[in-house]
Amino acid sequence: MLLTVVLGGLLGLKALSLADEAATLISERAEAASAPPADDGHGGGGDDAHGADEPAEEVDEGPAPPAAPPPSANPALRAAPTTAQLGLERRLAERRRSLDQREAELDTREQLLTVAEQRVDDRVSELEALRDEVRGLLGMLDERRQEQIDAIVAVYSQLEPPAAADILTSMRETDQTTLLLVAEQLQNTNARKFAAIMAEMQPSFAAELTYMLRMRAEPPETTAEAEARLDAAAG
Repeated sequence: MLLTVVLGGLLGLKALSLADEAATLISERAEAASAPPADDGHGGGGDDAHGADEPAEEVDEGPAPPAAPPPSANPALRAAPTTAQLGLERRLAERRRSLDQREAELDTREQLLTVAEQRVDDRVSELEALRDEVRGLLGMLDERRQEQIDAIVAVYSQLEPPAAADILTSMRETDQTTLLLVAEQLQNTNARKFAAIMAEMQPSFAAELTYMLRMRAEPPETTAEAEARLDAAAG
């Protein structure tokens, strides 16, 4: 009975020892399987010792594919533009033509404005020249008239009012210009003497002479009128 117990204990211890060795072996194999294979330069791996000594077998992959040709430099060989690109280019060209036309129109308008401004400037210059000419004619008219009037008035100032009135009345039909010149100067230089002479005139003639003197005092409106007065004074 005692022997049986001892043998059973020995068998149990042996079983435990075998179980520990088996567990250790299984653990070592699991670690070896999970570790990456060693690189020996020949592409071999794993636990096969013969595979590490044998050279790796070369695989024939066949001829290499031809290299892609470089893009062609010829535009004709490139891909044709799309419809959208053609439409965009056409619209850009039309827009460019429209802008060029607009620019040409603006240039033409600017040239027309320049010509119009030049014409206005020329017209202003002509009017200024005409104004200066009229002023010159008026100045000459005043000078010549004054010279003649001074000489004639000096004579009429010495006449008696009835005699001077008769002479001036006779000049009404023959020399109205001289009549107005003398009457105007007498009125300006010797109003008392002129009033006495007009008192000896016919009332209708005195009224007519007064109206002509008033119209004469107004400046000429045109160059022709100024020239006519100048010719009358010179004559």
